[in-house]
Amino acid sequence: MKIAHPERCCPFIFMNNGKNSRMYAKQEIMNITEKLDRILPKNKEIIIIAIGSDRVTGDCLGPLVGEFLKETGVWAYGNLTSPITALCVEEIWEMVRQRHPNAFILAIDSAVGESQDVGKIKVIPKGLRPALGVGKNLPTVGHASVIGVVAPFSEGGKSLESIRLGNVFRMAKRIAKATAQTVASRNYKFFNADRNACISSSEPIVIRK
Repeated sequence: MKIAHPERCCPFIFMNNGKNSRMYAKQEIMNITEKLDRILPKNKEIIIIAIGSDRVTGDCLGPLVGEFLKETGVWAYGNLTSPITALCVEEIWEMVRQRHPNAFILAIDSAVGESQDVGKIKVIPKGLRPALGVGKNLPTVGHASVIGVVAPFSEGGKSLESIRLGNVFRMAKRIAKATAQTVASRNYKFFNADRNACISSSEPIVIRK
């Protein structure tokens, strides 16, 4: 979870605005795919880190994206089985960089922002700061990122607890579909058959106390 500053950090913004029609969803997925296609390298390993907690509705965007990506055959660190929360994201980030030293890493997370920005999905050509919206000081994760603004900013991230799951679900579906389409267009093999260097979907992420 991070704080979104759309115009300053991100030239690629797509509005959701409660438009749930199939046509709108298709257009939004196409737009996100186009922007990801500009950022993600070709012929290079691409690793996805989906950040968030399954215990807070507004913060479950990342784990949902990871879960939906599994269904498409694209692997991501972080899903509903093994969420990457603020407690372990720093450790996982270091582990991923050691396992995949030459990879391009795409981070995915939810965000809080201005009220008029809620519902926006943003593709950012740089990494993100997890848990910034709830006052944590964690390192930047990823070389590029996708965030979904799920709620307006509130002290301590309290607005995240009253978010409708359906809205987060729809945003996660669109992000996952666009990400899967873009990754699938790359020449580097990135699917479940080749994920021997990754954690399995049933393997829990160990958090050191």
